[in-house]
Amino acid sequence: MVGIQGVTWNERLHYASRLFKSQHFRAASRVFADLVAAEPRSLDLRMLLACSYYNTAQLTLAEAELRQVLHAAPGHASAHLALARVLERRHRWSESAPHMRIADSMTARDLLALRHPVDSPPRLAA
Repeated sequence: MVGIQGVTWNERLHYASRLFKSQHFRAASRVFADLVAAEPRSLDLRMLLACSYYNTAQLTLAEAELRQVLHAAPGHASAHLALARVLERRHRWSESAPHMRIADSMTARDLLALRHPVDSPPRLAA
């Protein structure tokens, strides 16, 4: 699938990922927003967009994306954790608490998976 000016969707995704990894979150959010518009059911893209918004203090936009993820997948633990952080940052403690409780119920393996990308799995101590 070819998009804007002959650039494929995958090329835009890789570009957005590189921007995100190099902490150019505002630029990444613009590209991720276009990708989400093209693939609105992709929860992974919405999570990346929400994280980009969070890192640029666009908390209202981050909250909206995270709520979309949770609407589609109510058990999405990392979305609960991210939404709890967004709400805490907005000083909405009572709204944050239930999401943090769900995030706290995650296993240690789930938390390690959030910290380490799939391409470099964490090593658990014996």
